[in-house]
Amino acid sequence: MEIAAILRRRQEIIDRFGEWTAHNIQLEGDAYTIGRKIAGDEIKLRRVVQLVRDMSGKPLNQLRVLDLACLEGLYSIEFARHGAKVVGIEGRTANIEKARFAKEVLSLAGVEFLQDDVRHLSADTHGQFDVVLCLGILYHLPVPDVFSFLHTIFQVCKEFAVIDTHVSLSRRKSCQYGGKEYWGRDYMEHKARSSAQEREDSPWASLDNPTSFWLTRPSLLNLLAHVGFTSVYECHVPEEPEKPADRITLVARKGQRQQLICCPLMNAYPSREIPEESRRWNAEGFAELRHRIGLLIPRQLRSTAKNMLRRSR
Repeated sequence: MEIAAILRRRQEIIDRFGEWTAHNIQLEGDAYTIGRKIAGDEIKLRRVVQLVRDMSGKPLNQLRVLDLACLEGLYSIEFARHGAKVVGIEGRTANIEKARFAKEVLSLAGVEFLQDDVRHLSADTHGQFDVVLCLGILYHLPVPDVFSFLHTIFQVCKEFAVIDTHVSLSRRKSCQYGGKEYWGRDYMEHKARSSAQEREDSPWASLDNPTSFWLTRPSLLNLLAHVGFTSVYECHVPEEPEKPADRITLVARKGQRQQLICCPLMNAYPSREIPEESRRWNAEGFAELRHRIGLLIPRQLRSTAKNMLRRSR
């Protein structure tokens, strides 16, 4: 397709569904969905693609990838252009039409875009995937969907899932699921009286639920272990310089429980849950506070105090 035809078709999409919000895909030459610039998710894309390549240990064209809540299709398109077989699921019409437009322009047979609520995901319907991308959707789900959704991700995942999500930095509310307690906080997605159309027109919010539940980091890690993932890693490189403090990128691997030979007693030793308030971090925080207070006290006075403490022991 010539660039002039691509740009005309792109304008038709914009006239019907609005401008692209974040996914800037090169269509041909200088023709992009947004423009020739770093516009949105490109930095995260670099992180995710590198993660998948490193963690899979195989060429991308040997993978089947599931992209949940794929928005305008950037991640799905990228993996498809590397030769992976990709399924992208997206709930909003505007987003799915933009993703399908990019697929058409780029003549990609290896990617399929499905318009559906990701909460309908099932192994029976969609099959299993080497890699599951859960990028920016988990924190849009309410209770109990946020719990059952991660359980379903485990079921459709063959190797590992990449989870990029906001987490709650405070414990404001506890929830029970599967006999376990999890902590986090509620987050408002839509006004309670907003219409279905208003919710449809809010691309950076949930599909329909007025509130979502943000898990704390420890609760999210515990939940991933409870649903069956054998190890979880947090990614820091490739870097995302502007990533907020309450957002993390995790890789949850679905493996086999490994038995120990040298220390067989550990094979029956139960795994402990990650506490909501880590003693290690509390100890480090106390040590840092003590150090800072110490700097405010004259050196001679500090020495005298230390000597008095030694004599009192």
